[in-house]
Amino acid sequence: AEVKDFGPSPAFPSPKEVRRTDRFAQLGIYAGWRALQDSGMDLEKLDRDQIGAFIGSGIGGLGPIADTAIVLKEQGVRRVSPFFIPSALINLAGGQISIRHGLKGPNHAAVTACATGAHAIGDAARMIALDDADVMVAGGAESSVVPIGIAGFLACKALCTAYNDTPEKASRPYDRGHAGFVMG
Repeated sequence: AEVKDFGPSPAFPSPKEVRRTDRFAQLGIYAGWRALQDSGMDLEKLDRDQIGAFIGSGIGGLGPIADTAIVLKEQGVRRVSPFFIPSALINLAGGQISIRHGLKGPNHAAVTACATGAHAIGDAARMIALDDADVMVAGGAESSVVPIGIAGFLACKALCTAYNDTPEKASRPYDRGHAGFVMG
């Protein structure tokens, strides 16, 4: 569920870079960095033209979008950060993974709500099967546990509220008592 106590790591060379990147992308960039480390591949010995990234997100930079809307309304257009758009784009995580590791193969992002990570992995596998790439870093990254995310999902009645007194029982996707999803 929610990733707590996540902060700068070796995947981020500077605190400035962290400030310019939304949390969803930070999580994706870190996960991609770890996946490449864990793979045991020596990128120096591989054709990076044949290695790509396919990282998706259901919503992307929801926090910066909400925060920037407030800045725009209260302080005006001149106070909007030049890093607003780059920090919120869905393809930021995959793009940054490719840039940081010199991956020059396909670079794509999926946006298919809760199925995004699975679609990214499936589409990346298809790219390998079709010989578009030899290796793909694939998955999904999300960080929608922010006030506007919670409010939006509550407003459309998607969240489980039937177990507010017993939250440990709320996540039950295949149970007869299913009553919405749990943010995490």
